[in-house]
Amino acid sequence: MQNLLNDLHLYELVLLFLGIFLFLILSAGLLYYIIKKEEIKRLLLFFPIPILMIGYPSVQEITISSDKIAFSKYQEEYIQNPNDTVAKQKLEQLTEKLEERAQTPEDILQISKAKLLLGNNTEAIKYADKAIKTEKERSESDSETSPAVPDTDDINTAQQRPKTTNQAIQLKQLAHIQNMESLDMDTATLKAKIKNVKVDDELIGAKQIVKRKTLEKLRTNN
Repeated sequence: MQNLLNDLHLYELVLLFLGIFLFLILSAGLLYYIIKKEEIKRLLLFFPIPILMIGYPSVQEITISSDKIAFSKYQEEYIQNPNDTVAKQKLEQLTEKLEERAQTPEDILQISKAKLLLGNNTEAIKYADKAIKTEKERSESDSETSPAVPDTDDINTAQQRPKTTNQAIQLKQLAHIQNMESLDMDTATLKAKIKNVKVDDELIGAKQIVKRKTLEKLRTNN
């Protein structure tokens, strides 16, 4: 339930809970009218209001869930075939649609990944930083006594960090490589530089895309 509510805007949450509250009040009133054997037609006229108030956020949540499934699908399709213009266009549209609703570190991380795949490195870094910050805030709220884990690349430190934070740092490293304006190095050096960026299994495809695009830029510049 908590995961579902994370996708809704504040006004949608307010609308949902007010609708539930109003529906309960009307239901109690209806029961009272029935017990007292009074006319209930007028009361029934008000029931569509809370139903609409509850229905709108619910439809929004269903739409968002569907968009998330499609978002993951087109990410994978684009990774498998970067020349797929349809997958790229769909990914761009869904990224733009979902980024304003990304609230959890996991959702923000996926936006960062999509930005990286689409070549928007500045935005990829921005959302990676946001994912790290949101994860830190969540960890601190879960346990205020837990020590803060520094944002470094030390192996022992990385093992202490949440998975989301590690992947956000990995995305930032890939974005910085892909963001290079002038590549004053040979192909072998560049390949070694990319190889040195260790990523989780979920980001292997993104790393391959960065490698491909960066090598293409190197060949173009040379």
